[in-house]
Amino acid sequence: AEALALADALGPHAARVPVTAPKTGTGRAYCAAPVLDVATAVLAMEHGLIPPTPHVLDVCHDLDLVTGRARPAEPRTALVLARGLMGSNSALVLRRGAVPPEGR
Repeated sequence: AEALALADALGPHAARVPVTAPKTGTGRAYCAAPVLDVATAVLAMEHGLIPPTPHVLDVCHDLDLVTGRARPAEPRTALVLARGLMGSNSALVLRRGAVPPEGR
């Protein structure tokens, strides 16, 4: 259901936006899960490598789900969707800032 909702929200861009779900690799970290997801997104943007979604083959043909191996990319924006205890949900959009000139 989540994959279909995300594909619907992305509309015609769904097939061009790489999607990963690091939680399938880190397991249920309960309250720490959102922090792990944010750290994963920041590291992906910093290193230009989108981690794969382990243990998942394909859940929605409309999405570009990263599976198998990490994928080189230059993501400038990341959307982190986190689900917490007692039904709380949050969404955080991260965007890479401009790189300062050399020597600053």
